Amino acid sequence: MEEPGGMLTYAIPNYRLPKSYVKQVAAAYEKMGIRFRLGCCLGEDIQAEDLEKEYDNVFYATGAWKRPVLGFDGEEFTEFGLQFLMEVNQWMNKKDRRHVLVVGGGNVAMDVAITAKRLGAANVIMACLEDEKHMPASEEEVARAREEGIVIMNSWGPKEILRQDGQITGLVLKRCTQVFDGEGHFSPAYDDGDTETLEGNSILMAVGQKTDLSFLGEELELKVNRGLISVEPDTLKTSLPKVFAVGDVTTGPKTVVAAIADGKKAAVYVDSYMTGQ
Repeated sequence: MEEPGGMLTYAIPNYRLPKSYVKQVAAAYEKMGIRFRLGCCLGEDIQAEDLEKEYDNVFYATGAWKRPVLGFDGEEFTEFGLQFLMEVNQWMNKKDRRHVLVVGGGNVAMDVAITAKRLGAANVIMACLEDEKHMPASEEEVARAREEGIVIMNSWGPKEILRQDGQITGLVLKRCTQVFDGEGHFSPAYDDGDTETLEGNSILMAVGQKTDLSFLGEELELKVNRGLISVEPDTLKTSLPKVFAVGDVTTGPKTVVAAIADGKKAAVYVDSYMTGQ
């Protein structure tokens, strides 16, 4: 990216986190002597294994920016909600955006829906697997979305994208009868006979994010588990001697405050490691 701050700068709407504040913090860090190398692609401009050779310690906090794939018919015609939040200024100019459908029920989905409505969408409908009581989004965000006129359809999942002449015309939903199994694992079940068809010309997917570890390459033998970098919880050390990792890249998507808390903990561990305490 061309500016520091990651998701704080690029993915969280201004109404939730003013960008001016993020810029102030970044500027303060620069005055402290922290250097930002911007517009740099790890895995292309810089190789991960070279960092380990060049520096005393390397710390990966690359977050979770990758789009998950659900595998329903026509999914490739939808848009990634996180990408939408990063491109809000260009979004309304692309094509007809009057009727927007958002798939997902977390805080990011709420950000996507509310932002689309504030950008001028005539109506926004949100569909999520969970019933209202078990939605991942906070009660405050659900209430905010409803105040903005967003319709929330609980216990529905995407079945098929409707298209005509290459353009999206709607979304077929199927009733979700179970989100988690008896052991608490994510295991959605559906009643394919109970469907609902919605009209819409833009479908935004906000069903979570995944980590992208392609930057590690094949040379760096870093232990990973289910797409996450494995670390020792007490020290945040990876399987490599002087490489640490923290945040969403080790846990999957969490909150900003959790990431900041992890970063503070990480700083303490690295300082202890460097000073031999």
